[in-house]
Amino acid sequence: MSSGADSVPVLTVPLRLQPVLKERVWGGQRLNQAVQGPPIGEAWLVHEDLEVQGGPVSGRSLAMLAAQYPREMLGSEAPAGRFPLLIKLLDCQDWLSVQVHPNDEQARELVGPDENGKTEAWHVLDAEPGAQLIGGVDPGLSPSTLREAILSQDVSSLLHREDVAKGDTFLVRAGTVHALGPGLLIYEVQQTSDTTYRVYDWDRPASAGRALHLHESAQVAGVGLAERAPAPPSQEPGVHLLTRCEYFTLEQVRASGQAIQADTGKDQLHVLTVIQGRATLSTSVEQLILQPYDTVVIPAALGAYSLSGDAVILRATPGTGTGSTHP
Repeated sequence: MSSGADSVPVLTVPLRLQPVLKERVWGGQRLNQAVQGPPIGEAWLVHEDLEVQGGPVSGRSLAMLAAQYPREMLGSEAPAGRFPLLIKLLDCQDWLSVQVHPNDEQARELVGPDENGKTEAWHVLDAEPGAQLIGGVDPGLSPSTLREAILSQDVSSLLHREDVAKGDTFLVRAGTVHALGPGLLIYEVQQTSDTTYRVYDWDRPASAGRALHLHESAQVAGVGLAERAPAPPSQEPGVHLLTRCEYFTLEQVRASGQAIQADTGKDQLHVLTVIQGRATLSTSVEQLILQPYDTVVIPAALGAYSLSGDAVILRATPGTGTGSTHP
């Protein structure tokens, strides 16, 4: 960044955002800030359009910061472009629509030249007994049979259901037919895209906002399954890989009884979300107390920081281009 009268504040502080709550027909009340309010299905914690609240870049959106200062925001090796991550909480009191997302090439063809595909990962924050999700279609199904079933609206019997427990993690690649079921509270990290094609909506009344997209779904759906990641091997303090793909890495950080040291290395953005307990985030210039579901963006320019307290934190970073792996 330049110096002088026209200089901008250096991005060396954690960035807080104001979550955006979204009403959904399948949502519940765990994310609702109003008593007996409408069903809130999604809390968008991090998105390119959200503005920073407080600090030297208050009022600027993540998209603006990523476009104007890509190295300071995203890292020395990151390509200039859109802010790369979208992070949500989802409160599911009913089945979400069965849906599928395009990959990058399909998104550019079907939506526009600047659109991303949508690969995502889920980490289960809470699950009622018997909770399930749909993570693909029955193994052995051929692509042509799947396409025919989607177009004839006869896909419900082909869906692959998974039993779900708190702490489970799934990688859901673009093209995977999927849905979240009742009783789940989910952390979701994904590419910056909200392109969703509905395959089936459980015979709920059709509406302008909940149309089916049968032709698009048939075009992009594949027969792969969601990838269930192994549970972290240890409950001890430290950093544990949950899942990784070319678009993001998701880690679990346990800071119980000792400080966990971390560093962006000036070349990588970090996003932290507390999911259990209370954490203290310490940088060279300040300390922040983070409660459950508090989320902060750590610009690449910030460098070293530490996490302490009795807490569990999810840390998302943009992709490495190395493909998917699990511990």
